[in-house]
Amino acid sequence: MTKAERQQAILDLIRDRKVRTQEEIVAALRHRGLDVTQATVSRDIRELGLARVHDPDGPRYVAGGDPDEPSPVSTRLRAVMREHVRSMEFVAHIGVVHTRPSSAPLVAAVIDSAHFEEVAGTVAGDDTVLVVVRSRPGARRLAERLREAAGGGPAAIRAHDANQMSGHGGVR
Repeated sequence: MTKAERQQAILDLIRDRKVRTQEEIVAALRHRGLDVTQATVSRDIRELGLARVHDPDGPRYVAGGDPDEPSPVSTRLRAVMREHVRSMEFVAHIGVVHTRPSSAPLVAAVIDSAHFEEVAGTVAGDDTVLVVVRSRPGARRLAERLREAAGGGPAAIRAHDANQMSGHGGVR
């Protein structure tokens, strides 16, 4: 079986049922007669851009079902933003993203992996991500892109133009 066929089998599996762990994927693929290792499945999950989201029964892997989806990274970005981000605020060229507890490293990693040209870097704590943006216009563009990614989710984004900020503590 080729890599593409194996990855398609993984996608079929997670679309057919709730898969919670990589070990479940390995076991299901072996049941189908495929000789795979957890390391191979881990690489496939990363390459496919699968996201691990939390539902009432616990975590599970999901893939984008939209055939018009431009990339697996966009699918993962959308899934993670909708599931883990509580609010965002951009002031000048700095973004502050508030997440669920323990989700900031995941959100920062997804933003980093999207390779937004506007992003200079991210720093993650436990439930907060600091996003340093290269310019104020870039911050506006990034805020809009993240707003789109979080569409329908709980994330509320406030973008402040630096020109509207008072001189008291604002970033200039």
